[in-house]
Amino acid sequence: MTIPSETRAQSSHVPYDVFAMGMKSMKMVESPNTFVPLAIMLTALFVTIILCLIFVPWQQSVPGHGQITIFSPMERPQSVNVQIDGRIKKWHVAEGDVVNAGDVLLEIQELKPKFLDERQIDRLKEQREALLAQKNAVQAGVVALRQQTGTLGQIPGAAIPAAEMKIRQAEQKLKAAEQKFVTADLNLTRRKELYGKGLRSKRDLELAELDYANAKAGVDVASQETQVAQMGRTKVQAESYAKVQDAQAKLAKSQESLGKINQMMLKLDIDISNLESRIEQRTLLAPVDGQITRVLALGRGETVKAGEQVALVVPESADQAVAMYISDFNAPLVAVGRPVRLQFSGWPALQFSGWPSIAVGTFAGRVAVVDAVDDGLSRYRVLVRPDHKAIEAGEEAPWPKYPYLRPGTQANGWIMLDTVSVGFELWRQFNGFPPVVKQKNADNDKGSSATKVPLPLKVAK
Repeated sequence: MTIPSETRAQSSHVPYDVFAMGMKSMKMVESPNTFVPLAIMLTALFVTIILCLIFVPWQQSVPGHGQITIFSPMERPQSVNVQIDGRIKKWHVAEGDVVNAGDVLLEIQELKPKFLDERQIDRLKEQREALLAQKNAVQAGVVALRQQTGTLGQIPGAAIPAAEMKIRQAEQKLKAAEQKFVTADLNLTRRKELYGKGLRSKRDLELAELDYANAKAGVDVASQETQVAQMGRTKVQAESYAKVQDAQAKLAKSQESLGKINQMMLKLDIDISNLESRIEQRTLLAPVDGQITRVLALGRGETVKAGEQVALVVPESADQAVAMYISDFNAPLVAVGRPVRLQFSGWPALQFSGWPSIAVGTFAGRVAVVDAVDDGLSRYRVLVRPDHKAIEAGEEAPWPKYPYLRPGTQANGWIMLDTVSVGFELWRQFNGFPPVVKQKNADNDKGSSATKVPLPLKVAK
């Protein structure tokens, strides 16, 4: 330590011990050299923190909570429901049994009186056989009536020409009688003239008058025969058409009877089909291959109603998925195809949401479905399926299979978003802003450019 000149001047006038005590005091208040490295370390640490906040990456994520489910609806747990009202007759399975699709699970008995007859379907079939025989008989009658109608339809074509021929014969006979009458009238006129001159006897006049009377009577007879022939034609025509119409009426009646029989048979067929379906519904079958998880209706003789659930079958499916829920605050940031890290209940894991690469015991997934509406509690369901591409490439471990990972197992998930700096993430967390996502530029036709755009609203000044 350097002593000032004034101090040295004064020290020449003071005793030596006083000067020594002053030097000792100066050393006591002097800063120790051990704090210099500490200051350098703190400065370096501060600079390091600043650099980390600026350059160290942090992957943002959206947390969610849910449970294991089956992605395919046909492979999800299937409930076995009773289709008709009845009474339990016999259970063929117990809880925990493995069944195949179509195996008998339960038999029930009928409760409605109209279905209690065990031979009801046989009786309905016998009624159908009787109606079928009646139908065959009516069909045979219809065929005969059609043939008869065709035959009767030919009668007017033969009877009417014959009647017309008789009319023509009567008309010719009438013409002949009229001609004979004209001749007899002329002969009578000449005889009267000759008799008046005395050239003919009265006998000849009487014969001429007799011929005239006979000719006139012949005209009247021929005229009546002509009228009778014309009336006969009308009668033959009417009778012929009446027979045809009568046969057609019988045919129509037979066809009506045939239609009624067909209607009755159709009703019987419907009743038989419905009864056969109801008989099948008395036996409950396994809808899918799987395991009987729950038996809800117990005891022989217990009454069950139509639509009531009596058992639950869980299929052995490999189409696993996680149905987890996220808040409406983060829902706009989640899109189909986003990577997800999952932690299953019962599987120890260590998850670093900002650095998923160093996570231990988690499994990879991809967002498959995001619901369009919330569940009524401002939450949105997200279905996550295994990341098959990464699993097949050997980059990720496959999900545990059934029965190690059963439907309903709880799961925590982190939907991975974009990568930002640690400083930006801390600033976002302190201000309560949502994460950032890459949005494609709508003006770019290729859609290759992307910019990070924060989604929060305006920040109050």
